[in-house]
Amino acid sequence: MSLLALMTPLAAAACEPPVQGARLESARYALAYQLSEVAVSRHFTMDVGACAKNGAAPEALTIDAQMPEHRHGMNYRPEVKRVGEGRWQVAGMMFHMPGRWRLQFDVDGERLAAEMMVFSEDERLRILAQGPWPPKPRRDSSNRVSGKPEAIALGERLFFDPRLSGTGSVLCATCHAPFRAFQDSRARGFGLEEVDRNTPSLVNVGLYRWYGWDGAHDSLWAQSVRPLIDPREMRATPAHVAAQVRKLYGKDYQRAFGRPVPADDEEALIDVGKALAAYQETLVSGRTPFDEFRDALEKNDAAGMRRYPIAAQRGLAIFVGKGNCSVCHFGPHFSNGEFADAGIPTGIAKGRVDAGRLEGIRKLKSDPYNLSGRFNDNAARDNAVATQHVELQPRNFGEFRVPGLRNVALTAPYMHNGSLSTLAEVVKHYSAMDDGRVLRRLDLTSRERDDLVVFLQSLTETSQLR
Repeated sequence: MSLLALMTPLAAAACEPPVQGARLESARYALAYQLSEVAVSRHFTMDVGACAKNGAAPEALTIDAQMPEHRHGMNYRPEVKRVGEGRWQVAGMMFHMPGRWRLQFDVDGERLAAEMMVFSEDERLRILAQGPWPPKPRRDSSNRVSGKPEAIALGERLFFDPRLSGTGSVLCATCHAPFRAFQDSRARGFGLEEVDRNTPSLVNVGLYRWYGWDGAHDSLWAQSVRPLIDPREMRATPAHVAAQVRKLYGKDYQRAFGRPVPADDEEALIDVGKALAAYQETLVSGRTPFDEFRDALEKNDAAGMRRYPIAAQRGLAIFVGKGNCSVCHFGPHFSNGEFADAGIPTGIAKGRVDAGRLEGIRKLKSDPYNLSGRFNDNAARDNAVATQHVELQPRNFGEFRVPGLRNVALTAPYMHNGSLSTLAEVVKHYSAMDDGRVLRRLDLTSRERDDLVVFLQSLTETSQLR
């Protein structure tokens, strides 16, 4: 702690360095620095400002950098030029390797230090590809009321109404509880009976391409219909749902869809799914500590980058590098939207297995509510390309949808069957796994696993951290 000069005695007077940037403090000095763009094996410059807490002007500054893991420093000696009282410009610095570096400043014999991760250009591009966030709102062309305020309001009311269920006792929020990040914290979901899979969070659900762990549905509205009529979940029928809407929500339906509730029960059921989907599309997570770091990295904002914990930065380097995590968990949503075999056993009970995507494609192709069917509101059907061309392959057995990772720390337990209880267990599982294709045995050290967990926790929206 004395080396890093992270603490300031209460008795010391405050002072303000004449440079805006990342800030360090010791018992006697406050220092701020701003870097030019930093890239591996490229020289960069630095502006440094320092002030003494006793009011005297600092006289001398030296600077160096070391890599703690490799026990060596820079290959070049920087030139430090005084440009004013308490101000210096530093030239000729270079980080010749990616990884963790420790900047060491010496002000009149007192040392202050800061750690930072230096990413390779490839790592930097991979990190930037995980943003920006939040995404721009987008409408679902298969749902004519997507984004419509009246439909969103109707969908929210339906989401919390148990009367849609056949027994009048179960609502969508039974399994997708808002205070649990719109999931239920169970290993396997339980509506009226226990089901075979973990309940996924609905946060950011509008960004997916496929729905359900097996991708058996190609739209959010079709997926929203499924639990309504599943006997183990809400145990309703099209006739029951349509009757409830006619009885309880006639005016709301008229405002949302611009017509009375149709006489066709199935058509009314689909519209309930579309109203529910319009509401769920609004469930978008907020910004996270990672997003602040990602944007600071893009702007080369040293102060902004320094606010992101160094352990999270090390974990991020593993995520986009050695761990190969970003191959599947790619993009601002941290999901490529497709399916993978994560090495989790597929057994459900004695004599029963979960075939995952293999069975999901079969269900998708035969689903009367898929985007190739009559309920797609896009007359051109040009949003059904994926459904028309997806191919059933033997390797699909045991594959499940790659989930997004935003707010992942709030949605335990994990995997399609809820078999891993903590993020630490998930990271340990992947560290030891080798599927012979994308995933290779990593044998991460204990600290590397801890760092990766810290990074995953940093994907929690800031409002949830207060």
